[in-house]
Amino acid sequence: MRIAYAGLRRKEEFKALAEKLGFTPLLFPVQATEKVPVPEYRDHLRALAQGVDLFVATTGVGVKDLLEAGKALGLDLRKPLKGAFRLARGAKAARTLRELGLPPHAVGDGTSKSLLPLLPQGPGKAALQLYGKPLPLLENALAERGYRVLPLMPYRHLPDLEGILRLEEALLGGEVDALAFVAAIQVEFLFEGAKDPKALREALNTRVKALAVGRVTADALREWGVSPFYVDETERLGSMLQGFRKALQKEVA
Repeated sequence: MRIAYAGLRRKEEFKALAEKLGFTPLLFPVQATEKVPVPEYRDHLRALAQGVDLFVATTGVGVKDLLEAGKALGLDLRKPLKGAFRLARGAKAARTLRELGLPPHAVGDGTSKSLLPLLPQGPGKAALQLYGKPLPLLENALAERGYRVLPLMPYRHLPDLEGILRLEEALLGGEVDALAFVAAIQVEFLFEGAKDPKALREALNTRVKALAVGRVTADALREWGVSPFYVDETERLGSMLQGFRKALQKEVA
């Protein structure tokens, strides 16, 4: 079973886990990620260091990048975060906050929408950690509750056009049996950059099994007309691969 991976991060981990479970891993990253230079959001980091009432963490890596950016400016951002009400969008962000000694007060299901009923009423100052793009749904909801919103974008995503075309050729050429996505942005980049998105959709609904880590990624596939073969709700690579193997065994049985 040849299983392709569209992610950029943790490629070697995916490869090792897949081989351990008897799969043949293929690496086809469709995205590139770049850190936003600290000077571009230096003023927002300094505002965060002065204290906030609410902190919304959307990704684990983004939280770590924020703390690193603070260190580069000589700021200890853990202190203001300890004094804030902390929300995590999903399991990964929650896990990172706990590892940093900043356990979340509430956790969503991985979607921005799930955070809406968890947002406390303002007024106050809310720091919103973005994951590569603006989040108008959350920004507007925070403003409506009386918060002054402090958006913080430590990194941004870019499509890897060469990787997208390589993956499309492999999928349409019958070189891939399953394709794993770990983020919604990977689904978007693949379909938006593909030469023939219709043929891609057909392949992922027939001979190639689409796998998704997390509900948000699965929803992105459905929005492009693809029914995921397997969705892992724990947002872990190992769990996804193990669950996929079990699902294959059930299908054969």
